[in-house]
Amino acid sequence: MPRKAASRSSIVEVARKSGVSPATVSRAFNQPELLKPATLARIKAVARNDGFRPNRVGRSLRAGSTRTIGLLLPTLSNPVFAECFEGAERHARQAGYSVMMATTGYVPEVEATVVQAFLDHQIDGLILTVGTPVRNAALQMLQAVDMPHMLVYNESGKHPFVSVDNRAAAREMMQALAALGHRRIAVATGPLPESDRARRRLDGARAQALALGLGEVGHLVMPAHTAADRDVLQAALSGPDAPTALFCSNDLLAASVIKHLVAMGYAVPRDLSVCGFDGTAIGTLMVPSLTSVEQPSRQIGATACAQLLACLQGGQIRSVRLPHRILPGGTVAAPPTSTRTARRKTP
Repeated sequence: MPRKAASRSSIVEVARKSGVSPATVSRAFNQPELLKPATLARIKAVARNDGFRPNRVGRSLRAGSTRTIGLLLPTLSNPVFAECFEGAERHARQAGYSVMMATTGYVPEVEATVVQAFLDHQIDGLILTVGTPVRNAALQMLQAVDMPHMLVYNESGKHPFVSVDNRAAAREMMQALAALGHRRIAVATGPLPESDRARRRLDGARAQALALGLGEVGHLVMPAHTAADRDVLQAALSGPDAPTALFCSNDLLAASVIKHLVAMGYAVPRDLSVCGFDGTAIGTLMVPSLTSVEQPSRQIGATACAQLLACLQGGQIRSVRLPHRILPGGTVAAPPTSTRTARRKTP
């Protein structure tokens, strides 16, 4: 049987060895500016030698706050969400808060289950991305208990959020493609019920195509948000009205699309232009580099955390839209000539 670990030194023991009262030891960790430097140094030295750590959980509960926020994201395999987590966690840590993290895999039932678990752990507030904020059980739960929360990447008229303007960003990318001469453009996404971001990007692309007098924007629905399907691509690229550019709803999906296109005998961008959305570092490392809409994911996380903490301190919480930009790359060019088109159709 493993032996039980030795108990850590108590605050009373640290006080005795330091020659001060337990209250003075408490002040050394909670209000160190009130102590003389020599006294503070002596207490910290004893605590360090004895392995003493203050019970911050008990103190937080007595104060009515755990100084812990929750962070709920669909996945960390997509670097967009990983960067958001880094931005939020760093800001929280610098403010003296801890972060509880969970992922949902885009499953609404998991969103609700994890939110309930966060509430059971008495978090002070929550930062989250959901599939869609419309009639969302997790968000309804947060409203019912009046839990401060901030959406990231989602855009909502009922819940505070931090995001880019997904529709405007998609319109800008469509404008850039049209300026190169593309008239037949398709948008590739995962399942729309799982991502209001993809829906907004598709809506923005279609609105801009209509305003520019382009052809109808095709919609390629992939079985997953970050993985393309070869059969869907082959069906979309057959026939005389095949698109000359594919606008993918995120960078990982764009990378997957390019992989399948190369395997099918297409050259990007000579035969077909491909662009993404997110502006991830992975896209810049591709050869050629990926053309994308760049959104500031770390700043999105940090801004959401700042807004949430301001609310916890009695401030007014508000929605924020951060700027995006088109990230130039080598996967987009002018549409192919008729000769190239003929060669492209028989890979």
